[in-house]
Amino acid sequence: MKQIPVKELIPGMVTAEDILTYDNKMIVPKGVVLTENIISRLEGYSIYYVQTTDNIIDELGSPMIQTGTAPLSGVQMSMDSAIPHISSVSAPKSNKEKIKDSEQFKQFSESYARVEEHYKEMLSNSLYNNRAFRSNELLKETIDLLKPNGHEISVFDMLLNMHNSEDSVFAHCIDVALLSNVIARWLHFSENDQMMATACGLFHDVGKFMLPSGILRKPSKLTTDEFEIVKTHTIEGFHFLNRFNTIPQPVKNAALMHHEKCDGSGYPYGITGMEIDKFSKIVTIADIFDAMTSERVYRSAMCPFSVIKFFEDDGIQKYDMKYMLTFLENVANSYLNHTVTLSNGMEGNVIFINQGSYSRPVIRTNNNEIINLQEQYYNNIMALSNLKNVSIESII
Repeated sequence: MKQIPVKELIPGMVTAEDILTYDNKMIVPKGVVLTENIISRLEGYSIYYVQTTDNIIDELGSPMIQTGTAPLSGVQMSMDSAIPHISSVSAPKSNKEKIKDSEQFKQFSESYARVEEHYKEMLSNSLYNNRAFRSNELLKETIDLLKPNGHEISVFDMLLNMHNSEDSVFAHCIDVALLSNVIARWLHFSENDQMMATACGLFHDVGKFMLPSGILRKPSKLTTDEFEIVKTHTIEGFHFLNRFNTIPQPVKNAALMHHEKCDGSGYPYGITGMEIDKFSKIVTIADIFDAMTSERVYRSAMCPFSVIKFFEDDGIQKYDMKYMLTFLENVANSYLNHTVTLSNGMEGNVIFINQGSYSRPVIRTNNNEIINLQEQYYNNIMALSNLKNVSIESII
């Protein structure tokens, strides 16, 4: 193993260690053969040195230089040939199957269900039986969901594998609370502010419980009048939370402002930029991501990369630029090494995230082809191609 300056790397060199960003997000795993595309992007991540093995692999995956006596292992093969041969007897489990079979997922699911049930009981007693709303107790239980997971990547994987069309508003609020906590950590907020962001997410949609249940569960598109009713949940939620002196103002603000946009295109008041509470801006991002990656009675869940593309296309000016760019980079990196299906029917692994174009990463397909979705996209534009661009359809 030796340390090589990025400027001296050549295609065919094999990474001896995972290549990490400054905040320990993996961008290239150990045992990958470097290509020109990967080398050219490392400097964009402020990577200056890389640990490599003594082997250089040619384009066919065969060793060109091998100073040691031991043969290359399967882990040391290149991006173009690192996928082991799949036995016809037993195919390897997908990432989703591994997660769902894990003890961690089972424990998380059970704890999550208890928090959801407690939330439902507590809110119902407060609304209909005039009992105290013990928000701090519920917040602590929600924060405790994060402790067994260790890393925010686990949170995204857990939630992605739990979503179904029967998810309640309570479940959505818990999801947004967990995601808001993760985003606050990515933004290097203090521990107190991380807790505040979690509380803002947990209670952002309480106003929906004041709406007619038929509208919330309607299995088709809302009419204009019905949507106007739904929009009142922001004001209703604010008024409900305002009854309790123990609930901090940012939590009340998040209930009111989580549909406001920085360019003034949101509701209920169309306020802009500096007028929107900073925690509300975080909840807005978490709310949209969770809603779009969740199943609904009228549509299937969207792939996280499709939601990333939605944010890229929707106009960054609608959101706090720093918050959104931090979110997009980190959430895209959280799906590195995940197996995905492509719109052309192929499957592959996400092996590199293109900085600035997070919805179009580099994919290594199951037939050992490297597809850079960003380069393919631009090549089609330059060629005025009528061919449909390949995109990620789902994470498996």
